[in-house]
Amino acid sequence: MKKTTAVLLVAVLAIVLGSAAVATMDMQKDMNAKYPTAKAKCATCHVKAMAKKGDAEVNAFGKDMMKFVVDPKAEKKTFDWAKLEPLDSDGDGQKNVDELKAGTNPGAK
Repeated sequence: MKKTTAVLLVAVLAIVLGSAAVATMDMQKDMNAKYPTAKAKCATCHVKAMAKKGDAEVNAFGKDMMKFVVDPKAEKKTFDWAKLEPLDSDGDGQKNVDELKAGTNPGAK
């Protein structure tokens, strides 16, 4: 009985964690579709370029993105880019939209 419970728990965790990884990739794809020159990658929104499980702290741009999620309950997150674009998330004097179009990181000074 314990073995069955452990297998079930591992399966559930794999599904949950797998869907989180897919969601992140979907966000990158959506950003790159909207801003082809953005070259979005993990470090666009996260503090560490290759964050390890449990250490996925987001940078200022990632925090601002989460403020503008269209439907927080949706499985696939979409964002209100019109509200995010004019901000200067990292405080470097350039609007997020300008940094995305230039291929620079709007979350790092």
